[in-house]
Amino acid sequence: MVRCIAGAFRPDFFYDYLLITEFMLTEAKTPRKDGSKTSREERSRQEASDLAVGARLKALREKLGLSQRELAKRAGVTNTTISLIEQEAHAPSLASLHRILSAVSISMADFFALPASQQNVIFNSASDMMVVSRGAADLRVLAPERRDKALQMFLERYEPGAGTGDAPISHEGETAVVVIRGTVEVTVGEKTHRIRAGGGYQLIGRQPYSLTNIGNVTAVVACACTPPMI
Repeated sequence: MVRCIAGAFRPDFFYDYLLITEFMLTEAKTPRKDGSKTSREERSRQEASDLAVGARLKALREKLGLSQRELAKRAGVTNTTISLIEQEAHAPSLASLHRILSAVSISMADFFALPASQQNVIFNSASDMMVVSRGAADLRVLAPERRDKALQMFLERYEPGAGTGDAPISHEGETAVVVIRGTVEVTVGEKTHRIRAGGGYQLIGRQPYSLTNIGNVTAVVACACTPPMI
């Protein structure tokens, strides 16, 4: 089970997403009898969109004072390729993205550390929130465009019996949680607390904890943490 918020990811989780995207793009080249080619291509574009690859590339290009044509020439790709990536209409493979970034001397890690926006007021619809995990534990993060923000907000959904995993979550900063729907159990140290909709908890400093949905309906939780986890 994917763990919630703090500790939910290894530091290289962006690479994991890009590798998944590359795999799906490779698979999409082979036509399938069940018509899954289009679905795989759409999923690849969605993965790239979730990571704001296009927005980050556009922000980087403009910061360097390059046109799409100039960046394409440096990277040895077509102008159309750069345009489609920036429009989130094309998901570049890991190799293609590395080639483009190498042309402007920036590492993959530094690229994904860039904020995809400089706006100080950000509105997100449900589809704009970045997908952290899907499945029995569904986690979404608000305002993924700004990687430099001091506060991070998550919306989490847990199916009955699902939770944050076996290993307790531990975070050096602060975490505040409000249960919007359902009933969850939160274990901090050796103590377990049952929290119903409308209630919540706040952890200050390193306080290892775990959360489990003990109800019969999908639990919905809003969680804020500072400093950001991802």
